[in-house]
Amino acid sequence: MNRFSCLLCLTAIAAVLGGSAGCGRQYYRQKADREVYSLLKYGNTDSRWRIDKPKITPDTASRLFDPFNPDCEPMPVDDPATHRKMHYVAGKRGSSHWHDMGGTSTIENPTWRHYLLVNEKGEIPLDKEQAVELSIRHSPEYQSALESLYLAAMDVSRERFVYDVQFYGGDSIFYSAMGRKRGNDTLQNNANIRAERALATGGQWVVELANSVTWTLTGQGDWNVNTSLVNVSLVQPLLRGANRKVVLERLTQSERNFLAELRRMVLFQQGHYTRVVAGAGPSFTTGPSGTSRAGAPVSGGFYRLLSGQIQIQNQRQNIIGLEENLSRFEALFDADQLNDSYQIEEMKQTLFNSQNNLSRQVNTYKSNVESYIRSLGLPPDLDVNISDPLLEQFQFTSPTLTTLMEDVGDLLAIIRKKGQPLSDDFRGGIGEIVQRTEGEIAILGQDLETLQKSIPARIKGLKSLEGLLAERIANGERIDKRIYDTKEFEDRIAKLRTKDIKNNLDRLQAIFLLLDVIARSEKSALLTMIQENSFDPQVQEALDMLFPKKNTEAHTDLNLPQGKNELPDPAEELKALRETFGRETPLPVSLQEEQIRERQRKIAELRQKDEYRDWIHRVFSTFQYELMTLSLMQTRTRLDAMTLTPVSITADEAFQTASEHRLDWMNQKSRLVDRWRQIDITADRLKGDLRLTLNGDTGRIDRDGIHFGADSSRIQAGLEWTSPLTRHKEMMDYRSSQIAYQAARREFYVYVDSVQAELRDIVRMVQMSQINFEINRNAVLVGTVRVDVMQLRMDAPPQRGGRIDTNTSQQLINALDGLTRSQNDLLNAWVEYQTQRMLLDLNMGTMTLDSRGHWIEPGAMGTTPEPEIVVAPQAIPMPTLAPKLELPKLNRRYIEE
Repeated sequence: MNRFSCLLCLTAIAAVLGGSAGCGRQYYRQKADREVYSLLKYGNTDSRWRIDKPKITPDTASRLFDPFNPDCEPMPVDDPATHRKMHYVAGKRGSSHWHDMGGTSTIENPTWRHYLLVNEKGEIPLDKEQAVELSIRHSPEYQSALESLYLAAMDVSRERFVYDVQFYGGDSIFYSAMGRKRGNDTLQNNANIRAERALATGGQWVVELANSVTWTLTGQGDWNVNTSLVNVSLVQPLLRGANRKVVLERLTQSERNFLAELRRMVLFQQGHYTRVVAGAGPSFTTGPSGTSRAGAPVSGGFYRLLSGQIQIQNQRQNIIGLEENLSRFEALFDADQLNDSYQIEEMKQTLFNSQNNLSRQVNTYKSNVESYIRSLGLPPDLDVNISDPLLEQFQFTSPTLTTLMEDVGDLLAIIRKKGQPLSDDFRGGIGEIVQRTEGEIAILGQDLETLQKSIPARIKGLKSLEGLLAERIANGERIDKRIYDTKEFEDRIAKLRTKDIKNNLDRLQAIFLLLDVIARSEKSALLTMIQENSFDPQVQEALDMLFPKKNTEAHTDLNLPQGKNELPDPAEELKALRETFGRETPLPVSLQEEQIRERQRKIAELRQKDEYRDWIHRVFSTFQYELMTLSLMQTRTRLDAMTLTPVSITADEAFQTASEHRLDWMNQKSRLVDRWRQIDITADRLKGDLRLTLNGDTGRIDRDGIHFGADSSRIQAGLEWTSPLTRHKEMMDYRSSQIAYQAARREFYVYVDSVQAELRDIVRMVQMSQINFEINRNAVLVGTVRVDVMQLRMDAPPQRGGRIDTNTSQQLINALDGLTRSQNDLLNAWVEYQTQRMLLDLNMGTMTLDSRGHWIEPGAMGTTPEPEIVVAPQAIPMPTLAPKLELPKLNRRYIEE
């Protein structure tokens, strides 16, 4: 065989071996996944920290999904300046294969938006459950937590593999070409197969099948074998490194870390839910030392968005009330029942400020929505529609009733413009308005049913609150006992059902009769009925109830001097002006003349009375007032139907529960023991080295064949001793481990103290939120009565020639603003209570999530059983409308103060 043939054979053999030297990337990636997922599935038997479907590959609908082959990732877009360093660096030409995988201009999944569910407006409906599911699918933080768990499982697999039997094999072929004076050319083949295993005692055995064959390339082709076939060796330490607790340390630590990471993942999922929904709570992640740490609380959350929506609605309701009352003040000014326009200007200024506040609230809400969807892992340009059944209990006035009141207010504004004729379709829209009002009355009936069902829970909650406040009151706190008085609650509900709502509905039915007259009668026919007072008996009965005769005398609305055709005497006008501006205040002549001319102009306009329009105006003004009263009835009904899930657990009980169930507490105990274990581990390194070594081999190949037996075997046994003359590093490590353990002891009881303090604070916050909720409930009830009383004052005009009290506008503004603030405070108290309940469940370690990652409501929290309270069902006057009604003669003032 010539030299060229030998080299050609070697090249071919190298190519074959190189192609079969190992499996591809995909094989090893999939094998790693199988091992890790098997560990997560079968190595986790405790239900308290079982992870369902912990795959780290994102769903195809996720923004995080990588559409490319993970084993052949294309190059993403690079910065041009730094990219040149890949091709030419430090004067050297770089690789030309960087672009072999291709390139991509996209980082996120390019098709993830196609999987989003949108409504007909192109918006993503987002409720509490949908928000949680979107965050699990798209959140980078959630994905990072899964990957951290995956890496911890990989460490376990890596350490377990150390104690498995490991096989190695290889072969080498060398051709040596010699010069004439160096000898003959040779071809040498070295082949071996080796199996080795590490022992839990610190030893290691190796079994190797190997030989070495050398061919001398002469004319005769001589060859020889110079190694044995089977080699066996065993090395076992007897002192340093011989203890099982030292040998198995890495495996033990990886297993303990894996268990801790499983617990941290469960904690992370629970904390993730609380942050997405309530905007509060810790973020349990993996720290640099493999221990859990609590991240900073996230402000906001889904509750914050719902709260923003409701506060915007409350502000809208406030603006509606201001607009309606501004219109009334303007009508009173035109009717000469105000001394001057100051109250009108005051109401206008408050209205403008409220509109400005509404604009700011809407802008803040939009910013909060964008920040929130970013926290879910989504871009801020998504259009979302925030909605959830949780909103309904805080919609004290249904949105449809709010819209109806706005529409009636717009219609009333048109009616008040006497210089503009009413449109032809004015009467045609009355039927629709009546139907919408009937729908709102039906909604009130449903609210009454809900209130009746909630009475037992309300009474139970009041009794629980009474027990909670007993100690506080005994310690000197000043808390009005009426907020938990069950008798007052029952009386309030009885009055609401049997009197206030009934009176409001009776008056609405009377108004429906008058609206029906307006809708069916032409202008001339209705004007004749007005002038001749020739209404049907049923309509007249409605008029008598709505407008008692003392208020229906001619010119009452105008307050003009009767029996006179001339304008008032200027001297009398000057006297009236002096009374308005102050008796001792001299009036400028120009102001006197201007005020007198303005007053005379208004009186002249008022004498041009449009009886048809004035009658319609009065009916619609009363209708709008009764709609506002209906909204107050809705508010009172829904407000008293609200209940809180009771929490009666004490701080000591919560702390005891946390010590038994809290997963990070378990991890803290584990971490303390890990520090303690290191004392023994580092102490072992102070020992000397004493090793037992056994070696043996057998079997040879020669021209006569393969030989086994004693003559062809070798065995060697011996001891190797190293005295610990220098152990400076080991000495320092040992002392450091002792100090680290003492530090861990301190950290542990500081951690326990922090958990106890946190739970005590949460329990106090829960109790305070319960109290604040009930106080604010009563504040809203008082606020509704204040607004109603002020509306009654506005609706009862002064006697002929009288004036509206100058403080009326400010009192009305204060009443409306106070009601809005009380509603917002009640909402905030509820959000705080729900958030603290969730945090209490989380921090006690009792929080449970379902398979989709949603919180399973624990219900009442407490160890003391609550007494059963049975409330006899009471008849509820269901609001209905009949075409023919017998209307009782009722006083307009039906709300008892």
